[in-house]
Amino acid sequence: MGFYDRAELHGLSALVHAGIGRHEEAEAHLHHTLVLLRPGFNRNRSYYRCHLALAQLRQGEAEQACSTALSVLPAQPGDSLTERTTRLLTELTTELRSVASGARCATEWMDQYRPRRPQ
Repeated sequence: MGFYDRAELHGLSALVHAGIGRHEEAEAHLHHTLVLLRPGFNRNRSYYRCHLALAQLRQGEAEQACSTALSVLPAQPGDSLTERTTRLLTELTTELRSVASGARCATEWMDQYRPRRPQ
């Protein structure tokens, strides 16, 4: 139980809120999660940032969602993402195409993310 510190509890709360369509509440919990998350938890930070981008997109904030998602991409070309993070980014990309395909931020996202998607 020691693993479930305040950051992880906010993260779990965010996932529940997102699951029932309460994206504004999910976003608030995700911001708390990211502030409270321990410095060495980089994979969790990327994972929760992906969820944050999805919550933002589902509230109609495509530009903010793209900006958040871009912060998840590896800085170095050889670096990789975990499978669960990659799945979330793929979900974000699909939803972004559906709701904001003509937006400049969506085009920029597709240009940045495409080379990193698994083949």
